[in-house]
Amino acid sequence: MPEAIDVLRREHRDLTMLLRALEWQVAEFESCNQPDYDVIGAVLDYFLSFPDVYHHPREELIFAKLRDRDPRTASRIGDLRIAHQELAARAREFADALRVVLNEAELPRAAFVGWARGFIDLQRQHIEMEESTLFPAAEKALTAKDWTDLRALKTPQDDALFGEQVGHRFAQLRATILGWQAEDQAGSTGQ
Repeated sequence: MPEAIDVLRREHRDLTMLLRALEWQVAEFESCNQPDYDVIGAVLDYFLSFPDVYHHPREELIFAKLRDRDPRTASRIGDLRIAHQELAARAREFADALRVVLNEAELPRAAFVGWARGFIDLQRQHIEMEESTLFPAAEKALTAKDWTDLRALKTPQDDALFGEQVGHRFAQLRATILGWQAEDQAGSTGQ
């Protein structure tokens, strides 16, 4: 497997883990319980920063090479840049809804949950499309030289959440997620 695809798949696993954490918090909100708004805010903050700065540009470079090598498959995928812009718009929309809730303004619970679930579902659908269509097509169509040209597409070591040096604004989120993972693993081995 090309290293660039391996890195993007790892990032997809990380993003999926964040979506699960977000989903748990939204379920709490929907059940009229108190969610951890710090977790929701940090997850949204991460989705508003990392994908558009690091992750999506690398996917778009791979897609551009795929478009050169296999235009028919690329046309079936559609315009990846527009899909990424839609993901960012949904993240901003959900972040706006969160600000309304945090400011204790009137917002129907169902509306907030709808924005949250719309964001989560769109992210998952997009990741699934890339995993099932874009990445296999790129692995099949791109040449060894293409992958050599793309080799510089490594995730920066300063990934604020999943990198070696966790940024201050994501430290609590990472600790919370790691705690949930440990609880989940302990629960699955104890059954």
